[in-house]
Amino acid sequence: MIAESWEKIIEWGNRNAPEMLTDLNPGASEEQIAVLEVELGQSIPADFRESLLIHNGESDGWPCKVFADYGAYLGTEGILENWKQRKQIAAEIENYMDEMPDPEQQIRDGIITVEGPVRPKLFLKDWIPIMDSNGDVFWALDMNPAEDGIPGQVIAVDLEGCSWMVVADSFGSFIRDYAQALKDGAYRVVDGQPTKEEEE
Repeated sequence: MIAESWEKIIEWGNRNAPEMLTDLNPGASEEQIAVLEVELGQSIPADFRESLLIHNGESDGWPCKVFADYGAYLGTEGILENWKQRKQIAAEIENYMDEMPDPEQQIRDGIITVEGPVRPKLFLKDWIPIMDSNGDVFWALDMNPAEDGIPGQVIAVDLEGCSWMVVADSFGSFIRDYAQALKDGAYRVVDGQPTKEEEE
């Protein structure tokens, strides 16, 4: 399924927006993935592992991103770098603050938004970043979901916008739905990049 989804994305990109494909890396090696898993202290879900073996992230991802309005697709090195940075920042903030805000109260007060079974945290070591949008918003595989969640679900975290959201129950379903949306004409091309954003 992953390979088929990538084929659809590549086919659509070659036909409609070839620039979006120029930064895609070749596949990762099993050794690169093994090293990443050791550093993360956990296994990578099979569907995302398959994706990394096909394309090990993007070398740049800006301004043309293969995943359109989401963010730069991270490879093994980018995942580890992003994971370490976010884990360290979250720990520093939590150590600095005497008392962390109560997420449940913040939800009731409308300060933060949570959609789906995801924990509204700054970062969890069990999250595996897979896409990043200039550091402001990131997408991750949630290996420690809230109650009723599915390990490996894809979440979008917007810390600046105080928003946490489950966007797919797995990376496999995420990339399948994205490839199908491209094929169905749900995206238009602006500056060589597919987008759903409205024209200004």
